Amino acid sequence: MKSFLPLLGRILIGLALLASFRIDLANVTEGGSVDFRNRITGFRLLEHSIDPYHFIWHAGDPPEYCDLRNNPNLPVSKTTVTPALLTFYAPLALLPYRTAQILWLFAQWLLLLGTLWLWLRLCTTPFTGWLVTLFVAAFTYTQAWRWEAERGQSYLLLSFIFACWMIATLDPKRTRAFATGLMAGLLITLRPPFLLLLPFIAIHRRGQLPGAIVGLILGIALPLLIHPSCWTDYSSAMQTNSDYYRHGINPARGPQTFPLVIEGTPTKILSHFDPFAYSDFSAYALLHRLGLPPVSALPMTVVVLFGVWLLWGWWYRFPIESLLPGLAAWFFLADLFLPAIRYSYYDVLIFNVVLAGIVTAKKFSCPAWPCFLALPFGWGAYFSSPVPASLLYLPPLLFTLGAILSLFPFMANDIGSPGTGPKEARQDTV
Repeated sequence: MKSFLPLLGRILIGLALLASFRIDLANVTEGGSVDFRNRITGFRLLEHSIDPYHFIWHAGDPPEYCDLRNNPNLPVSKTTVTPALLTFYAPLALLPYRTAQILWLFAQWLLLLGTLWLWLRLCTTPFTGWLVTLFVAAFTYTQAWRWEAERGQSYLLLSFIFACWMIATLDPKRTRAFATGLMAGLLITLRPPFLLLLPFIAIHRRGQLPGAIVGLILGIALPLLIHPSCWTDYSSAMQTNSDYYRHGINPARGPQTFPLVIEGTPTKILSHFDPFAYSDFSAYALLHRLGLPPVSALPMTVVVLFGVWLLWGWWYRFPIESLLPGLAAWFFLADLFLPAIRYSYYDVLIFNVVLAGIVTAKKFSCPAWPCFLALPFGWGAYFSSPVPASLLYLPPLLFTLGAILSLFPFMANDIGSPGTGPKEARQDTV
């Protein structure tokens, strides 16, 4: 009986994940994965030396460049990822769009299962293995995950690479310091808030610094070989996006004429997306609700984020396994201060906060409580119609609370003390 119950649990979780994947597959086949589209068109423009951050498609332009979501009354496009991340999509940009779209959904699920597998390998007890598995499986039924998958977003890619870096950093042998640092450098070019990795590496893993520098150089240089002005174009567009967002400027779309079929797909399908209700949970949106005037993005980011991070960095006396959940929390919290709408799919960044916290704690850690509590509200936000405002704001609020608690390894005695931490994974975990 004891062996039957774990088997039954695995079967039920497997069926739940399969059912969740089928929902995602149905959503993607019925729509155009509108965020994935601007990555694909963005790289196609980049490789032809066209600025993807300010390009607006007009009748007569190649259909391969057409992003139906761009607003002709705005000077910038919907492409907002870095040139390094655009370059990552190069193999998919060579394929017919519909094929690439479905492949990306499968890739997202492989990244999800890969992230789960990475953390399961570090679980030292069946209990922690079940907690890790249940959190991942339950998260796939939240609104945050549905947006990530249906829109074709890339936050899970960042979470997976970051999980690889974290787990390699936990390796006490430190025999792969250069390769691990290389991942950190590339992460910074994929998403700039990961710049906070550099001072952490300088304090705790100096052997990774050469690799991090090389990864940073590669991530910056490779897109420059494709289009020499890509980073300046990116910087200019992000400044414009920041100004428009902070001042609430969002002009109505003007009339546009599109072909009935683009890349073999009816335009009606390519432009379709599930109209999920959403909340804006950024710090700028909060200031706006409080009636405060728009604030400049750079001082707020530097003073509030980097300044507090420096204070957090003083917890160097704790073992690194106790600090990593807090470091993961910083990348969740950093997005609160980006001058852009904070949609639900940003919540995918909570994965490493929760999973690292579970794996490195002696028992169920305090910061994980609000994150697990957020899941039912995330389910409600996806399944309810209409969606109450509380269901939209409670999940990011609870995830934020969990992330903040993760910054303080001294808060609970369930956090590993010096010399403790994940050992080799046992075979009887999930």
